[in-house]
Amino acid sequence: MTKRADLQGQFLAPDHLRLLWDSASLNADSYYFLVEGSGFVDGCLGPSMRIVSSVEAVDSLCKGDSVDFLSVNKVQLLAPPAMTNQTEFSMRLLSEIRIKDGTEATPIYEFVTHDGQVISSARG
Repeated sequence: MTKRADLQGQFLAPDHLRLLWDSASLNADSYYFLVEGSGFVDGCLGPSMRIVSSVEAVDSLCKGDSVDFLSVNKVQLLAPPAMTNQTEFSMRLLSEIRIKDGTEATPIYEFVTHDGQVISSARG
């Protein structure tokens, strides 16, 4: 349930009323990905983005498995404080997501940022 005061605005889309939130609640113990690309929004082709919470969802979008999300231009990691030793969430542009050697059965992911920093999904 969302209270009207939590909404940034609203506008009429062709077939429904679209509501825009001015914030999103993220679990401070989880990481997320902001996937940017192009796709269909309200039946029109244009810029599109998604917030997803798993490597599998990122992989699916990159492979083109979604009918309304056609291509991926960038993937950014929304990392919780525990992953980066900072006091708040940080957003990092990724160049690669890989599985740490020897953890294939229960994957530990390594997120390689655009500037070469490696952030692990393992909790210290």
